[in-house]
Amino acid sequence: MVSGDGKQLPLLREDLRLLKGAPTVTGRPTWLIFDPVAHRYFQIDQDVFRLLSVWNYYPSVDDLLPVVQDDFGATIDEERLLEVSAFIERNNLVQEPRAGGWRQYHAMSKMRDAAWWKSAAHSYLFFRVPLFRPHRALNRALPLAEPFMSRGFLLTALLFGLFGVYLTSRQWDAFLATFADFYSLNGMCAYLLALAAIKIVHELAHAFTATRFGCRVPSMGVAFLVMVPVLYTDVTDAWKLTSRRERLLIAAAGMGAELVLAAFATFLWAFLPEGNVKSICFVVATTSWALSLAVNLNPFMRFDGYYLAADATGIENLQPRAFALGRWKLREWLFDLGAPCPETLPHKTNRLLVIYAWATWVYRLFLFIGIALLVYFLFFKALGILLFAVEVIWFIGRPVWAELTEWYKMKEAIFARRRTYMSAGVLAGLIALAALPLSSSIEVPAVAETAQFERIYPVVPARVKALNVHHNQRVARGDVLVELTAPDVDNQLRLTAIKQKSVRARLARAGGNKLDKEQILVLQRELSVLLEQQTGLRRQLGQLSVTAPFDGRIVDIRPHLHKGRWVGRDAPLLSIAAGHVRVARGYVSERDLWRISAGDTGRFIPDDVTQESVKVDVRDIAYSNSAHLELPYLVSTFDGPITVTENTQHELIPIEAQYLVTMQLAETSASVGPVQRGVVRVSGKPESMLSSLWRQTLKVLVRESGV
Repeated sequence: MVSGDGKQLPLLREDLRLLKGAPTVTGRPTWLIFDPVAHRYFQIDQDVFRLLSVWNYYPSVDDLLPVVQDDFGATIDEERLLEVSAFIERNNLVQEPRAGGWRQYHAMSKMRDAAWWKSAAHSYLFFRVPLFRPHRALNRALPLAEPFMSRGFLLTALLFGLFGVYLTSRQWDAFLATFADFYSLNGMCAYLLALAAIKIVHELAHAFTATRFGCRVPSMGVAFLVMVPVLYTDVTDAWKLTSRRERLLIAAAGMGAELVLAAFATFLWAFLPEGNVKSICFVVATTSWALSLAVNLNPFMRFDGYYLAADATGIENLQPRAFALGRWKLREWLFDLGAPCPETLPHKTNRLLVIYAWATWVYRLFLFIGIALLVYFLFFKALGILLFAVEVIWFIGRPVWAELTEWYKMKEAIFARRRTYMSAGVLAGLIALAALPLSSSIEVPAVAETAQFERIYPVVPARVKALNVHHNQRVARGDVLVELTAPDVDNQLRLTAIKQKSVRARLARAGGNKLDKEQILVLQRELSVLLEQQTGLRRQLGQLSVTAPFDGRIVDIRPHLHKGRWVGRDAPLLSIAAGHVRVARGYVSERDLWRISAGDTGRFIPDDVTQESVKVDVRDIAYSNSAHLELPYLVSTFDGPITVTENTQHELIPIEAQYLVTMQLAETSASVGPVQRGVVRVSGKPESMLSSLWRQTLKVLVRESGV
């Protein structure tokens, strides 16, 4: 099959089809190679189409090249022709490879089997399970589905949706409260069933729209994305459509169907009685389509949004082409190699693709790190570490290594350019800047209080009998602030008196009753316990009149405290303060503990921007971390900066170890209120960014290793 000393060309498979494609963004015509075995499409330009149309008639490069250059006027040289030959061989579009024939396919198959670990590393993150071939069923059911794709139906859905929004706005509070129904088991099951039904409608919309435009839908099934099942529909045949409008409609059909469902669900919600059906309408009308749009409109992953972006811009193979431009632009910025642009596009399109490529890389960096952390915590530790490493190495490290390998191949050209040394200098400067201990400021969330400050709690659950003070009122020591009644204590006191009377009667008759005489020691002990219990109950009753512990003024009263309200022991009734603000107490995190010490100075900056900052001196730092936080102003449950969880005893447990810091405020701090939340910026030991990152990394490694 060789003519002269020319290079042999492989024969194209006879089952391949060449189809007319949609024009590019610049208006140039394109063609498609359809591989029916793999059900794949490959886009080619006009020159390659002319080349492939006569490929099998000329067995060598020397025979084929003059024909396409002279007869078609194609701008194809020998290097481009060999690239096309390698492309069709790489994608198995030839009858048999030039080297090795069918044995080459056999060797490739064995290599794939040997590299099972590569397939497993990728497939645990994403794999498909086809469930059925719907093409015939879709064609038979298409006449039934077409009315739902008409303009009249879509206009009707829009009107119902607008009317539903109007009706819902008139009972907005009830609409928002509907979500509470899903906290029950029945509600959760109804939600999951509704979500599954919505996603089925989403995929059917893709399938019916593709079928309507003459595309074949070879399979529908379930895809597993990080082990989470999602439905999918194979609409690869949309590639053969030359109308970008039709391809846009196929890509947007799923989201459009969910919006139509949301419109009708919003309308129905206003008329349905309370129950699971109404709650399902709430989900369809709100969270379902919102989450669907948030995921499917994402252009950085290959969901509906990616294909919408590709068809809307007219740029096929959006990510590969954008990535090629992004890598080229990065090399030019760093090294100024003067290499030609991978393809000729309008300036605005070129810039848009570069920005898209870089944004995708950043998005995928955080996405893959998030997935790595997810699989680490999802499985037991040994397997989690392995999957974490695979995720980071394969999806983050491998692309970076591939690019560095390309740089190494171009090392002579790179080191010959002045821009290289400028870029290296900038990088070295940034590293030096990150290594310098420039940050000396430490933020300590704190509460400034008076030297005399006390929160007053009820001793037992009680009911307010009288509230005798108001906010900012001055009181003297011993003044009755709040009067409480405790019916439960009163009942226990009466029950104790009855028990005492019974025990005393049994002791009085012990001389004439043999049983009571035998239990006289037990009865005496029981009477002693009852007397102690009575004393304690009377003491509690005496404490129901809440008095001022010192002279001062009321600075904080529990919200909605009024006569007749029941109060528990877990929340203060009010707070009393005396004197000027003198003390600030706060918490420093474990990562900054080594940077702060007694004697350091700083400034207390109140949250109230109308107040001035105040100088502080660090007086004391706790030796051990706080098991629970005693300053509720600073915790996340009260909009504070420290994240906490609550245990069964209603104690506020910090997520990260916190150490109590006590600071003395300057005498000029009278302008700050009696109780003021803010942050103290302390000048402590300086730390570099790299040191902080290294310390945090070591902390995580030590924690996860269990050392």
